[in-house]
Amino acid sequence: MDYKLNLQEIKDKFKFETSIRHNPKLPVEILPYNTKFKDTQFNFREVIGEFLRLVGQKKMSSEANPEQLVEAVLDSIEFENVSQKNEFKQMIKTLFIDENNQLFLFHPQTLYYINTVENENKKLAEFLYVVLWNGKETWNISDKEIQTDDLMSSLIFSALPELQDSNGRSKKYAVLLPEVSELFASDFEWLATKQDLFTQQFEKLLSYYYFFYITQMSRRNEHLFTKHEKGVIPIYFTFEEEERLSKTRVSYEYGWKNIERSISRMFTHVNFLKMLNMSVEEEGQIYSYHEIAEFIRNRNVEEIEEIEKVVEEVIEQYREGLSDVKWAQMNFNSEQYDLPVLNKLSTLFQMIDYQFNNTFRSKPYNEYKTWFIHFCQKSFLKSRGRSGKMLILDTDYLLFLTKVIIKNEPKIRLKKLFEEFETRGIIYDRDTQVSIIEYFEKLNLLEKKSDSGDAIYVKAFL
Repeated sequence: MDYKLNLQEIKDKFKFETSIRHNPKLPVEILPYNTKFKDTQFNFREVIGEFLRLVGQKKMSSEANPEQLVEAVLDSIEFENVSQKNEFKQMIKTLFIDENNQLFLFHPQTLYYINTVENENKKLAEFLYVVLWNGKETWNISDKEIQTDDLMSSLIFSALPELQDSNGRSKKYAVLLPEVSELFASDFEWLATKQDLFTQQFEKLLSYYYFFYITQMSRRNEHLFTKHEKGVIPIYFTFEEEERLSKTRVSYEYGWKNIERSISRMFTHVNFLKMLNMSVEEEGQIYSYHEIAEFIRNRNVEEIEEIEKVVEEVIEQYREGLSDVKWAQMNFNSEQYDLPVLNKLSTLFQMIDYQFNNTFRSKPYNEYKTWFIHFCQKSFLKSRGRSGKMLILDTDYLLFLTKVIIKNEPKIRLKKLFEEFETRGIIYDRDTQVSIIEYFEKLNLLEKKSDSGDAIYVKAFL
């Protein structure tokens, strides 16, 4: 690719001529967040419904209103008296409406009828659809007539709003980790063959892969232009059954603490990547730091010098455009890349991050990352006293992911199981491994061929 930075577009999109504005809208976005976090808007259950409708290219003709659903069922039946009707109504509510006044998920098809009310949940679903589904063919939960084992379920299905085909295109997002998409596809394909498990646990699969994608992207972004091998960078998790979790543990130092900084700089990376992807030659595409560095390294001397001049101009105008920043107090971390232009790009990245942390713009900077941190706190982050927040896998997640890894095999070597967890971005230190082994032993899931660790198997389970 003939990579050249488009100075004019950078100036126009970031409003250099007036008052610099960050995070301009582009044809292809990197993340679905905004700078005004509201916890009342976040509901991952809503994300599930919208995600699966996108995958199946479906839409509801009308919202699945629980009250209207119950009334529709009642209207389809003739009752002898009002008392009988009221009793039946109460029975339906008990069986099919949960404590949050939502349809109880008792069949894969019911996942389509999860209402997605908040726009931010729709945006997150679109993002996950793009980066995890990654252009695969439309997949429907069931193309055949719904088969249920009981009359009550049939009555509920007959009362649900009709699903319609949808050809609507979702917003474009950059797929920066296609290898994560491939892993998701493999696990999704297996889970889709297990009706009950899919119904009850699909939320776990999607929520973990959401965590997986964002943390991997954040870790890689921290490398900037440093050459590194592509591949998953596992993060240390602990297990909820462990009693002792101290700051001396590897899982503390290289768990949440290790990724928190990269998550914190999320907004800086988004803005910097957007600048670097404003190229003269190509629009509507987002490349990673690694790819951009390779584009530059493959240019000749004159072309590299041309890019360097543009970078110098951006640095100068960015500094002048943010007069409220005390630039003289900034301590630059001088990188030692193989090309001077990459060192100057690193300087620009540090400037963007510095001004966010030392001006009133720290508020949108912090709120942007809160969308993901809030999700982590709901799912994987737990406070463990003086040790602070740690990434903890609970027993439900451990067992679910173990099922996903074993798939249809009768058993798996324990060593191989831990390797498969690493492939999916999870690594355990020695103490956590011991705790997990003890838990499996308690559930009678271990099969020992000998005392050797290589000859221990974890048996498949329902």
